[in-house]
Amino acid sequence: MKSKAFKPAISEEFDQEEDFATGFIPLVRADALNVLVVEFEKRGIDLTEPLKEANISREMLSDNQNMIASKPIMVLTELIYKKSGLFPYVESIRHTLRTVLIPEFVKTLPKNLTIREVLTNFNLLIRDSIPASSQFLEVDETTAWFSTANREQGVTDWREIFTVMYCVELMRSLTNNVEWLPKSVSLRQFKTGDFARNIPSNVQLLFSQKLTKVSIDLELLEQIIDTPYPEPEPREIVWHSTFTDTLYTALQPYVNEQSLNIDMAANLFEMSTRTLQRKLQQEKNSFRAIKNSLMFNTACELMSRNLSLTQVSVQLGYADISHFSRAFKRFSSLTPKLYQTALIKDRDS
Repeated sequence: MKSKAFKPAISEEFDQEEDFATGFIPLVRADALNVLVVEFEKRGIDLTEPLKEANISREMLSDNQNMIASKPIMVLTELIYKKSGLFPYVESIRHTLRTVLIPEFVKTLPKNLTIREVLTNFNLLIRDSIPASSQFLEVDETTAWFSTANREQGVTDWREIFTVMYCVELMRSLTNNVEWLPKSVSLRQFKTGDFARNIPSNVQLLFSQKLTKVSIDLELLEQIIDTPYPEPEPREIVWHSTFTDTLYTALQPYVNEQSLNIDMAANLFEMSTRTLQRKLQQEKNSFRAIKNSLMFNTACELMSRNLSLTQVSVQLGYADISHFSRAFKRFSSLTPKLYQTALIKDRDS
């Protein structure tokens, strides 16, 4: 994993088309998802079963270091949409965007950026929360469009709702104008979609389009962003330089799944097992090596917290401590007991 200092003047070109084409796994930071989950539950929507069906535990959501792959998030969001209905879904999304997700992002932006710079470099700027985001700016002679590259083939109302609302709330924040609306919205859904019927009548709707996108007046692009937040401190933007790095991070929330195997990983990231193997082989790596490294590093981190070996083995999903001990020794040539003893001695010295 490499890190790069983020400077007020963005000089690096970010090629979202190339990044999209390489097949990087889209990830979302767990705490960003947890904000949405909390908001829905505040509105009386019980998410116990949807979370279970999406294979997302509350422990995953409670650790803001976790990055969760997009497929289980899409499963969860679709279940929430079906369970809540259109209007509770829209209101929950709107409230969360306005009060948490958009402000947290906008607070990180240097105040001398133009709207064009923010939208052009959006995927880079937001990589702390959503690596491999797939938004991009299109500009023609009369209009600019903030567009979303769609990975899935079918049209999903709930996802298009989130995309349009995010773009609108982002522009409202960047312009400091809570009344801002696009003149046109391009939708993949058909004219009969529930969301389309509830978009204000003064917004032109284009149906059955290839991309979801909102229009932006050209003159707005050169406007300096107008936000109420102070100039942020220079920060590190960390992103994953290889497919192996990204896969390792994406699998961390599932380290306690005893059934974590290459088939489960491939399904989680919406690719065939052969494709996953090929991508790892291109980087001279294997799924077994990644899983072993993941299990070993997590075990060491848990032992450093003074957890008992029984607690560590349970958290890693082993049936009993003997299974864990054999696996740990296979990774490190040491028993976990010897490793833990050495750790205590080193800490006390």
